[in-house]
Amino acid sequence: MKFAIDTNLLISSTFKLASPPGLVMAAWRMQHIEWISCDEQLEELSVALFRPKVLAHVIGGEKLALALLEEIRSNCDLKTLTHPLPSVCRDKKDDYLFALYDQHHVEMIVSGDKDVLALKGSYPIITARELIDRL
Repeated sequence: MKFAIDTNLLISSTFKLASPPGLVMAAWRMQHIEWISCDEQLEELSVALFRPKVLAHVIGGEKLALALLEEIRSNCDLKTLTHPLPSVCRDKKDDYLFALYDQHHVEMIVSGDKDVLALKGSYPIITARELIDRL
């Protein structure tokens, strides 16, 4: 199954490796799930990971953050989204997740973000914990 993984989960996975977000990343690395991403997510992650308040909590600091970005570029199936992106989410920065779904690149969205989860009845959205429980 192909998943879009919210950037907030990716960032959380760098704080605590044994957390549900960390386990989602481990499942991707072991090829138990297929993660589909896009340039919009890479751009958002590149900015968010290097904010001083975020980077201070990343296990391994800047070195791990850079390694994660390279790992995504090398191992994720990166899709090009058709613009303009649909205006779906209260947080417009998350619209790429719904574009990945609407443009038939993914079958499910994994998120813990309240703005994304608010659309759970309209889109196939699960939390990191729900995904781990399914594996």
